[in-house]
Amino acid sequence: MKPMSVPMTVEETILSPTPAGEIWELCGAPASIADWSPSVGKSWMDGDVRYVELTGAGQARDRITQHDDAEHYYTYDYLDGPLVLGSMSARFAVQSTVDGGSKIVWSAQFTAVDDAQGAALAQAVGGLYQAGLNSLTALVAASHS
Repeated sequence: MKPMSVPMTVEETILSPTPAGEIWELCGAPASIADWSPSVGKSWMDGDVRYVELTGAGQARDRITQHDDAEHYYTYDYLDGPLVLGSMSARFAVQSTVDGGSKIVWSAQFTAVDDAQGAALAQAVGGLYQAGLNSLTALVAASHS
């Protein structure tokens, strides 16, 4: 088997008129991902490891490597699960914008066997991230109506 050595990056973003602190209250706890991401049926923490039951795709485990409520971000490393990755580090952040709203950024860097596999994984991860961001902002908007 060839070593996984093709570096890939995925970044999905979405804007919201809601202040970053309010959004962070809904999504800042890493285990709360099942509350707002449609691809996650269940999630929980055991120490610094997050367990995620992916809808129709099995279980994944992530190690939370940084978590900063004041700066509204956390980072994690993918340990194992249904995606075949050499390694993956990701960051989820809610940033304040100058107009008082927020920008939510979910990004990942990972390695793949080759460009074709990397492109397929980037599309899959990007799709999961964008669906989560869309769902989160819809949830936030509904809580303000």
